[in-house]
Parts: sequence; C-alpha cells; structure tokens
Amino acid sequence: MKKKSRRKHKNIMRRLKKNYRKQIKRQLSRDFFLLSKSDINSISLYVPNLKDDDTLFVPREDNGYGHFPDDDEILMQNGYASTSVLLLNLIKLSNDRFLKESYINPVMFCFRQYLELTMKDSLLRFRLWRKSPSRGEANLDGHNLFNLWRDLKQYIGPKDKEVNRIGKLVEELNAADEDGTLFRYNEFLTNSIKNTVITRPLIDINVIKLRILQMYSFFEGVNELARKGLEEIVGNR
Repeated sequence: MKKKSRRKHKNIMRRLKKNYRKQIKRQLSRDFFLLSKSDINSISLYVPNLKDDDTLFVPREDNGYGHFPDDDEILMQNGYASTSVLLLNLIKLSNDRFLKESYINPVMFCFRQYLELTMKDSLLRFRLWRKSPSRGEANLDGHNLFNLWRDLKQYIGPKDKEVNRIGKLVEELNAADEDGTLFRYNEFLTNSIKNTVITRPLIDINVIKLRILQMYSFFEGVNELARKGLEEIVGNR
C-alpha cells in the first residue's frame, strides 16, 4: 500500500508541475506580447531619476513585497527554453527589422543555455542513479555541449535514428559556438577579447523554431527519464 500511495502521490505532483508549466507559458506569452509593443528606448524615457538610497535588490527581511528567483531546476530550464520560443514568435509577428535583429541573439543564447542546463541536470541525475560516472566523463563545470552530449548518450538507451539526428544538431551548434560566447558577445568584443574573427551562422526563423521545438521535446524526455529513475532509487531506500 505504501508503494501504491507513494506512486499515486508522485503522479499527482507530476501533473501539477505540468499544469504549472502551462500556466507559466500562457502568462509569459501575454506579458511578452504586451512588452513588445514598446521597446526599451521608449519605455526608459518615462522612468523617474535614481535617488541616493535606491538599491537594486530589496532587503531579504522585506520579502512580503519582494520576489526571490525560484531555484527549482525545472522552472529555470523551462524559462530559458520558453523565452527562446516566445522571442521567436515576436520576431515572426513583427515587421520591425530592429526588433528582429535585436532578439535573434537572445533567442540563440537562451536555447543554448537551456541545452547546457538540461544536459547537465540529466547527466548528474543519471550518475546518481547509476551510482558513479564512467571513467573519462567530463566535469559539469564546462560549457562544451559536445562533451556533455557524448557523456549523456551512454545513459539514454539504444542509439536509434532520433538520437543520432539530435546528436548532429548538438554537434553543429557546438561547432559554431564551442565556448558559449557567440551569442553573448558582439563582434567588436569578441575580436578585442579573444583576438579572433567570428563567423555567425545563417539563421532561418522557421527552421530554427522547428529545430528548437524538436530538440526541446527530446531533451525533456531524457530529463524526465533521469528524474523518474532517481525518484525510484530514493523512494526505495
């Protein structure tokens, strides 16, 4: 009975999390659409001047009106992935070239960040589930997507066509942005700091949105598998 009760509780919590995700996505969609009506230049014209006692964050003891960033890893991963798709939707809806060119780098940065987070999270959970990493596995403190994917593959079962196709996309992105700076730095900064000339890939909005959704679907499945496995191990102890 205890096992059945525990399994029922887990299923309820899983459904609640999924419903919560849907609510967040709907709210983000509404908020982003409204915000896109005015860019930061026009909005900043009407803000009050800074005062001497103004601070960036509110005191922790005043959390009655403040908000702490949620440390839940699901929300953080989902936030980066959702933001990339929301910005892509705004780009598709807008005829403003300035908006299109401004948002495409945040789109790619957010999705790359999602991939890094979800692969690291899944890899860590699999390692805890399988007791220990295999010899030669990469540390989780780097930004190289290829290394993370190489190590993650051994935990996700048979290498079918989908796994191979996803791997090609991960390797393509890593080849273009090996250290995670291509969509964070502009050309002037990159050339000055790294003394290298960057080559930006050509991006088709429709193609990149489809690929993001396909990769998101795959990696969410992998992350769910890692979570369920670890939950079972912890629940049986």
